[in-house]
Amino acid sequence: MANLPDRWRSGRFASPFREFSRYQDRMDRLMNELMGFREEGSPTEFDFSPSCEFSEEEKNYLLKVDLPGVKKENVKVEVDGDRLTIRAERKEEKLDESKEAKKRHLSEISYGSYVRSFTLPQPIDEKKVDAKFEDGVLLVNIPKGEASKAKQISVH
Repeated sequence: MANLPDRWRSGRFASPFREFSRYQDRMDRLMNELMGFREEGSPTEFDFSPSCEFSEEEKNYLLKVDLPGVKKENVKVEVDGDRLTIRAERKEEKLDESKEAKKRHLSEISYGSYVRSFTLPQPIDEKKVDAKFEDGVLLVNIPKGEASKAKQISVH
């Protein structure tokens, strides 16, 4: 009897890793909706869910988002106070309807819009936020700002 990994490799069963990824996407969408990351008027479900990495250095934060197949003009970065929002759209290629056109037999690529917001842990310098898009990867450098200091208010 073949063991389970051999069955997955033979194609008789779906890859367990693909299934885990699908469950992770569903959980991300649910948590985004429950935590209020979805904005008014946006779709209730995101069509694709890119991977991202958020890290911190001494003087800045760095956000890296994988957006393969997304064109630079379809990526928007917005900063509002302590909230950073990424919007992207991956558009599906239209197939030619002629007889000699290629036929799509399988597609596991997700198309559609993506919106994700991050609440930053401390104030940032909004004027110095820098976003670069290279080779399908969005890199956002977010300089830390000065924390507001307590101010004594005189009572009249």
